Amino acid sequence: MTERYHWKEQRPEPVAWQPTPGKTQRERAEEQDTAAGGRGARHIRLPGGRPVCGSVALRVYPSGRRIYAYLRWSEHGKTRERYVGEVERPTREENLADAWRLVHDAGLLDQTREPDLTTR
Repeated sequence: MTERYHWKEQRPEPVAWQPTPGKTQRERAEEQDTAAGGRGARHIRLPGGRPVCGSVALRVYPSGRRIYAYLRWSEHGKTRERYVGEVERPTREENLADAWRLVHDAGLLDQTREPDLTTR
């Protein structure tokens, strides 16, 4: 994971954050399951108690040099997301796993209390 505010010399390689082209929806779900530690490790309890399955999106902005991770979920037919943090590993798989650790460390998937899932 990243050390805050250090200068990045160059843009991350696409293999570090972009999904592999041509993957099926099932393969993408398996990629998320593996990174999170299993399908059950991706469940989010929405306010009101309804569980949904979340995913992590990795982004690099057009002129950026950092990989940003966002937790995404669907609520009432709309995609919601919340910024999770920065990741900086050389592969997408490692970055997804790091992002899921950030999600778990932040308690966003804690089933014993309602997490703060307000969009930012």
